Amino acid sequence: MGKSVDLKDTTPGYWDNYNNFQRVKHDLIRNYLNGWFPKLSSWHGKIVYFDTHAGRGKHSGGQYGSPIVALQTLMEHSFRDRLLSNCEVLFAFCEGDKGNFEKLVAEIDALGKLPDNIKINAANVDCYKQLGKALLRLEEENKELAPAFVFVDPYGFKMPGSILKRLMTFKRVELFINVIWRELNMAISNGSKQEGMAKTLDSIFDGNVWRDLVPLNSEERSEGCMALFKDMVDAQWATYIYMRGKNHATRYMLLHLTNHDDGRDLMKDCIWKVCPDGGFHASVTGLSADEYLIKPEPDLRPLQNWVIKRLGERPYRWQELLQDVRSKIWRQKHLNDVVRSLRRDGIIDKRDHKGKFHPCNNPELFLIEVE
Repeated sequence: MGKSVDLKDTTPGYWDNYNNFQRVKHDLIRNYLNGWFPKLSSWHGKIVYFDTHAGRGKHSGGQYGSPIVALQTLMEHSFRDRLLSNCEVLFAFCEGDKGNFEKLVAEIDALGKLPDNIKINAANVDCYKQLGKALLRLEEENKELAPAFVFVDPYGFKMPGSILKRLMTFKRVELFINVIWRELNMAISNGSKQEGMAKTLDSIFDGNVWRDLVPLNSEERSEGCMALFKDMVDAQWATYIYMRGKNHATRYMLLHLTNHDDGRDLMKDCIWKVCPDGGFHASVTGLSADEYLIKPEPDLRPLQNWVIKRLGERPYRWQELLQDVRSKIWRQKHLNDVVRSLRRDGIIDKRDHKGKFHPCNNPELFLIEVE
């Protein structure tokens, strides 16, 4: 796959500390791939999972890293055999640190013989150079890239925006990026004063649009940064979750970029699973949803108010509301529950409808006027 390199892991202590950040990241990958694998395999003969900085494969405490999490998700999938009967799944792992790469290969080998239609391509290479070469070859030969889920989890905050942009020109590619926000935020703050840092930021954002973020406060800047990444790669949807430290300051942001409505819906579902009480953020000290004895429920009052406001403007078809809620943080299930609740409470009603009160029947919903 390329000439071996030895790009040193700049945060080797990471492998000795497995906290809730890593748990949430891996839960999101696992949950998303559980839905992504069967959906894509039913339409295409080949799909790709690509890990740009694959790491060692296992933390010191025995917890698996993203490459093994991804592999196990497919291996343990309830539809695995059916999925692999007509689809090849390629796992491409890049790792620049030679020591990490050797440990990763050992962990892959420990899994034993894999089914025939699971292919692994692991290489000790600079992932960005390798991706650049592969993209150039596809572009020159005018070939399509198989549907791919690309996990970008860099050592540090540097990643070339031009590569991400070229990847997303293939409309069946989705990006899942670990944005090292604390360091990137500091770089943006100082970038306009330091020529070398400005060049680095120009590379990350494939231009100097990052300068528009400099005067903003930290929260506005983080939201603006996610919007810049979305616009840079021309993605239809950007879904992200804040990873916050003990002082509630944002340390990382996990950003999902896709051009497909189903991908947006699936990632929102996955984030709600790891943040069951609402809000797209997780804490370094937080518990995963599985560890709650009584799982918290989201506060759906803002969604109720949103529905009432929309229906106060004019009647809407149920499916129209489902389309509109895709751009919000709530799940479609949340909207369906709220619509049923508002009708039970006599706040809204339906017309032009036969059969069961259900979104598939798409009744027209309207707000009941209070005399």
